[in-house]
Amino acid sequence: MQRQILFKCPRTGTNVQLSLDEEAVESLKPEDTYVSIPCPACTSLHFVNSTTGRTLGDQERAPR
Repeated sequence: MQRQILFKCPRTGTNVQLSLDEEAVESLKPEDTYVSIPCPACTSLHFVNSTTGRTLGDQERAPR
């Protein structure tokens, strides 16, 4: 089963929506686990939290 994830590309600032395989994500339950995702906006790999949609090093939404 597929699950949608939305994140903001850190290079272009574009909102990106992708489908993730639900079975692969279920094995990564902790909220501090990131998966590598190929970004269609900039063709780079980004590490995205599959639960929150935050990219690794996301300063904009990080708690202060």
